[in-house]
Amino acid sequence: MADVPHEVLSEHFQDKLKGRRLVSAVFLTFKFDPGFFEQEVLPVIVDVPLSHVKAMRLVQLEDALRGLPGEISVYYDANGLVVGDTGSAHLDIRRIPVRHKTGIFHPKNVFLLVEDAEPDEHGNRVRSLLVASMSANLTRSGWWENIECCHVEEIEEGSRTRLKDDIKWFLASIKRSTPANTDHSALQDILDFLGGLEQGRQKSAGGQVHTHFYAGREPLPDFIDELAGSVVRGAYLEVLSPYFDDRAECGPLKELIDRFKPREVQVLLPRRVTGEAAVRRELYESVAAMPAVAWSRLADKKFLRLGTAEDAGERFVHAKVYRFFTQNPKREITFVGSANLTTAAHARGGNVETGFLVDVVPDRRPGFWTVPVGQKPADFAHQTEDDGIAASGGTRLNLRYHWDHAEAQAFWNATADSPQLRVTAREIEVGVLGNLPPGQWIKLPTEIAGRIAEMLGETSLFKVLDEAQEPGLLLVQEEGMSHKPSLLLRLSAADILRYWSLLTPQQRAAFIEAHGPEIGVHEQGADLVTRFRVTKDDDTIFGRFAGIFHGFGCLERTIFESLEHNRDREATYRLFGRKYDSLGNLLSRIQSERDKSDPVDRYVVVLCARQLCRQVAQKYPDYWKQNADDVADLDKRIEEASTVREEMIAERGADFADFLAWFDPWFLRRAERVEVSDD
Repeated sequence: MADVPHEVLSEHFQDKLKGRRLVSAVFLTFKFDPGFFEQEVLPVIVDVPLSHVKAMRLVQLEDALRGLPGEISVYYDANGLVVGDTGSAHLDIRRIPVRHKTGIFHPKNVFLLVEDAEPDEHGNRVRSLLVASMSANLTRSGWWENIECCHVEEIEEGSRTRLKDDIKWFLASIKRSTPANTDHSALQDILDFLGGLEQGRQKSAGGQVHTHFYAGREPLPDFIDELAGSVVRGAYLEVLSPYFDDRAECGPLKELIDRFKPREVQVLLPRRVTGEAAVRRELYESVAAMPAVAWSRLADKKFLRLGTAEDAGERFVHAKVYRFFTQNPKREITFVGSANLTTAAHARGGNVETGFLVDVVPDRRPGFWTVPVGQKPADFAHQTEDDGIAASGGTRLNLRYHWDHAEAQAFWNATADSPQLRVTAREIEVGVLGNLPPGQWIKLPTEIAGRIAEMLGETSLFKVLDEAQEPGLLLVQEEGMSHKPSLLLRLSAADILRYWSLLTPQQRAAFIEAHGPEIGVHEQGADLVTRFRVTKDDDTIFGRFAGIFHGFGCLERTIFESLEHNRDREATYRLFGRKYDSLGNLLSRIQSERDKSDPVDRYVVVLCARQLCRQVAQKYPDYWKQNADDVADLDKRIEEASTVREEMIAERGADFADFLAWFDPWFLRRAERVEVSDD
C-alpha cells in the first residue's frame, strides 16, 4: 500500500500564498456556509493579524477587504446554503447563487489572482493565477472535518498554458447561469488575466501529459480518454467517491472498466458516521461481483481519526479521486475534483463538475492507497449529496439591497410569474411579494426595502414561504457595502484621526483590538483579549492641530494612492462610506461631540475636509463626477458641520468674522514648494 499524500487544506493555501498579496478571488462551491467562510476561510487568503473574538475579527477583515485592488466573489448552488453555528454573512463579499437547470452546480474551485507582495527594482509586481480544484465545499466539514482532495496549479503572467481556453470557457458559462445584471467584477478580473496568456496547443510534451482542466464540455470518461486513453488502458484503477447512484448497479464504474480495461480496480466503500455502508445493498453486491474489482477502505485508522483520543470518531472521506497507475514504468495519472461516481457527474447534461487531470512520475512504485474490505457490511443506508443541507432547501427568489441608494430589488428565477411569497428573517415578517414576473429585477416598495435594511443589521439569511408554506432559504446579496453602517465599532473624532495616521495593517489591527473589546465581550475567545480603559489625553499630539493635520495628510495619501492604482472602492469607503473611520463619519462625530470639544478644533476639521475634497476633485475629476450623489451628500455634511463658524463669530464678534474671511482662503490654498537657489 502506498502512502497517501496529505496536508492541512488551509496550510496548503497559505504556503502557496507566501510572498504574495491577493488581488481578486473567485470561489465556487455546492454547499455554502457564509458565516464559516468569512470567519475561517477568508483569513487564509487575506493575510492580516486577526483577533480571537469574532466581532473584532470581522472589523479587521472589513478593513483589509476594502484595500484589495479587486473583489471577492462566491458562486454557490441556489439550494446549497448551510446554516452553521458561525452566523450570517457580514462582509463586502459578493455572494451569487447559481441555478443549474439539469442537475446541481457542483464544482469546488478557488481562483486566486495574486501579485508579489514587494515590487521589483522597476516598481512592478508580477501577477499569477492560482487555480485549485478540490472536493471541499465552503463549510466547516469541508475545511475542517472531512478527508478531501485538492490540486493547485499556478499560471504565471504572460505564460503559455493548456489551461487557458478551458478555464475561460467555464467561467464564461457561469455568467450565463446567474441572474441578469449580476456584477461579476472578480470573475472578470480572472478572465482579463487569462486573456493575456497564450493557449498551449500540445496535449503532452516529452511523453508526459500536460495538466488539463475539466470544464464539463464532454462526459468525464471522454475527457480522460482523449487526453490519456492510450496511457491508462490496462493500468490499475483506484476510485475514491463518497456518493453513488441510488440504483442496483454502478453504471459509471462499468463505463470506466469497459473503456479502459483496468488490470485491477479498488473502489473506496463510503460509510456514514454511524457506520453503515453508504450505498444500496444491491449496488454493493453488483460491484463486488465484477471481475478484478474490490471494495476497499483506507488502511491507516490514524489518518481517519477526528482526534487523538482512542474513542474519537472517524472523518468522512469526501474526496473524489480517480487514480490510474502503472508500476513498470512508474506512472500515475490522476483526476482530482468534484465528480462523484454517479451518472449525473459523468454524463452529458448532468451536474456542473470540474477537476484537474494530472500526470506525474512518482519517486516510488505507485500502489493502492486502500486495502480491500475483508467482510461484507452488516448494514446499508444509501447517502445522497444533499445530506447536511439546510432542511428548508432553496428558493427561486433572489434579493439584493443597495446600501448606497437605499433600494431593494427582487428577481424571480423561473419561466412563469411567482406565486405569493412571504419573506421573513429571524421569524419576523419582512414583506409579502406577489406575482413577480420572471427573469428581471423588480424594485421593491420603500417600506419593504426599509425592513430588509433593518434586518440586514442582524442577518443576511432570510426565509421565503410560498403559497404552500414550503420554506426556502435565501442569502441576500448586499451592494454598495461602503455605505452600510458599521454596527460593530464606534470611534470618537480623535480616534478616527488617530486611525487614519496608522501606516501598517498590524498597527490598524492592534488599534481595533485595543478599542473594541466591548463589542465581543461575551463571545468565544473574548477571555484572551486584554481589557483596559481608553482614557482621553488632550495633551497628546492628536488632541490639537498637529494631530488633525497629520491625520488628514495620511488620509489624503491613502486616497490618492488608491485612485492612482485603480482601487476606487477603497477611496469610496474612506471618503463617502458609513464605516467607523470614514470622512463622513468623522463629520458626524464632531457634530455629536460638539459639547465636549473646542469649536476651533471642529472648525479646523471642517476646513481640512473642504481642502481634501477640493484636492481629490482637482486631481481625479472623473472619479469625482462618477460619484456625484455621494459628493452632494458629503458636501451637505460639511455644510452642517460648518455651522461652528457662525457659533465662533457670535461668540467673538465682528472682528473675528473679518479674520475668518482672510484666514479661510489662505488655509484652503495649498502652499507651493519654493526652490531656494545657492546664490
